Amino acid sequence: MGLFNFFKKSEEQEEGAPAPGNERYRLALEEFERNRFKDKEQAKAALQVAYQFSEGSPLDRHHFYKTAGDYFYNLQHEEGTAALEKCKDIWREHIKYTPDILEAYKKKYHKESLLDFIPPDVPSFKRLAELYEEEGSYSEAVEVCDEALKYKIRDGTAGGFEGRKKRLEEKLHRN
Repeated sequence: MGLFNFFKKSEEQEEGAPAPGNERYRLALEEFERNRFKDKEQAKAALQVAYQFSEGSPLDRHHFYKTAGDYFYNLQHEEGTAALEKCKDIWREHIKYTPDILEAYKKKYHKESLLDFIPPDVPSFKRLAELYEEEGSYSEAVEVCDEALKYKIRDGTAGGFEGRKKRLEEKLHRN
């Protein structure tokens, strides 16, 4: 094994990528990718099929939530609040499914490691908290932060969800 091959991730190790054994899920995502910019209805139908084929695979379901959440969030500019509401539903479901995702990641990637487990990126926490904050729904945003803290999810900011929660609570008490 060469030095550069050591650092190269295999397809199986690619974070958030579909499990190699779930061919039907992978094919549905390929169909989605082919249609996402050409035919919104076909893209949505492919996402629905991908959702069905991700059943029973927490890692595929996690990947689905990330893909579908991004897609519907970007559709809000064309379709308005209906797409945004769909996006919120996806993010809420992703958050609810987080314990299964974390367990699958621990089983597949962390195994018997003595190092502390670092959860995968679950962007639904950050995005839903931001959206609630934009809407002025500070108590809902605080609840999302509490859930993220419970699972030790990181949001990529210096203050993390602790800082976000503190800032939201200050806004909540001002109103």
